[in-house]
Amino acid sequence: MEQRRPLGYWLKLLDQLIEDNLNRVLEADGLHRRHWQAMNLLAPGPDFDRAGRRGPATKEAIAQRLRPFWSGSSVDVDEAVEELKRRGWITEQEPHALTPAGKTAHAALAQKIQRAGRQIRAGVTAERYADAIEVLRQMTLNAEKMHQTAP
Repeated sequence: MEQRRPLGYWLKLLDQLIEDNLNRVLEADGLHRRHWQAMNLLAPGPDFDRAGRRGPATKEAIAQRLRPFWSGSSVDVDEAVEELKRRGWITEQEPHALTPAGKTAHAALAQKIQRAGRQIRAGVTAERYADAIEVLRQMTLNAEKMHQTAP
């Protein structure tokens, strides 16, 4: 039965489908999910990563904060930052920040991304979604601890 597949199967499949769907949403704007993630990292708003860092950042910090996403991506951090600078959406100088045009573009793209997120989460209550996030967060912490202490 399909639902009896192991966690790893569902994690990898969901990750691939999220990536594919968000890239399709963004391709009309000539963008890739990495462009969006870099912009979203630079945008003011609620905490983005475990350390709560969000807002102006160097290219190195962008690369580090989005580290899990660069592997296997067709867009690397240099390409993402350069394209956002070319469009005038982020500042030329580090630490990079969204420009006024970048804030406008971010707001428009955020609506598309949020719509896609709602479609992906359809049929999942807010409570079940929060539970799933908490379970995955705890499992990640456990796996990191195991990785650090493994012989």
